[in-house]
Amino acid sequence: MTASDAEIRNKFLEHRMTDETPAPVRLLADKARDAHPGSAVLLYGSGNSVLQDADPAEVLYDFYVIAPSYKAAYQSPFMRFLNWAIPPNVFYLETQSKWGLLRAKYAVLSIDHFEKLVGAQTFHSYFWARFAQPSKIIVAPDEMKDRLVAVAAASIDRFVSASADLVDEGANAHKIWMAGLSKSYKAELRAEAPDRVARLLKSYGDWPKKVTLPDTPATKNSALAWRARGVQGGFLSVIRLLKGTATFKGGVDYIVWKISRHSGIEVPIKKWERRLPLFGAPFLAARYYRMKKANSSQG
Repeated sequence: MTASDAEIRNKFLEHRMTDETPAPVRLLADKARDAHPGSAVLLYGSGNSVLQDADPAEVLYDFYVIAPSYKAAYQSPFMRFLNWAIPPNVFYLETQSKWGLLRAKYAVLSIDHFEKLVGAQTFHSYFWARFAQPSKIIVAPDEMKDRLVAVAAASIDRFVSASADLVDEGANAHKIWMAGLSKSYKAELRAEAPDRVARLLKSYGDWPKKVTLPDTPATKNSALAWRARGVQGGFLSVIRLLKGTATFKGGVDYIVWKISRHSGIEVPIKKWERRLPLFGAPFLAARYYRMKKANSSQG
């Protein structure tokens, strides 16, 4: 790897992350920023692949709001603590527009925490596997833009390093990304269709080739590390989903839909759990695990 390789890649990242944004996405991003002044807003994940063709009123857009600090993001010390201890906090946003009702969910991180979560000191792939994939800076303070591009570069290098040992030596970038993304899905509560990764990578075009630096050092024993992430990720996913009942409008129903989508288990909800979601969440979780255990025993 030479300095010029990294420079060329980072210029590419800067261009891809800051090119033109459709007006409906910008409107939602501005609404999210209004709730957290002084923050940057990123569109991330598969939402990038639907920007051109989808009816914006039919899309639930995914954003990350990157705040200067948690103190700037929240007045509540409790919300600051939750965001630091179990990142990220997730919120729901909708707004009427000439395109119809636009919807988004957005997660919040501070910029310092964001940089830490994609670095080598963070074992689980939740953040660095997400932001190794294409993301777009919709709006950001000037002083934060370079740091956000650097976060994307760090995420990519961390992801490639953790994934390169999963394939044969000399395998191309596409195979590395196929293997790594497949493992990252399994490291969370995400029972995606077998062809999900292939379709996602196809939508990303030449992204893996453009952003993967030559001679990125591979982490040894990656298969063992990914199995450990799978165990850790199951617990983290449930904790994050349950925490979301406190911040996400219609949180309990959203959590149950999410569980059903990824595990195939439809968990019934009691009326009082909707009224008191934070108190009802442990009961909902216990019900889910009983149903999961029953399904496993029948299988």
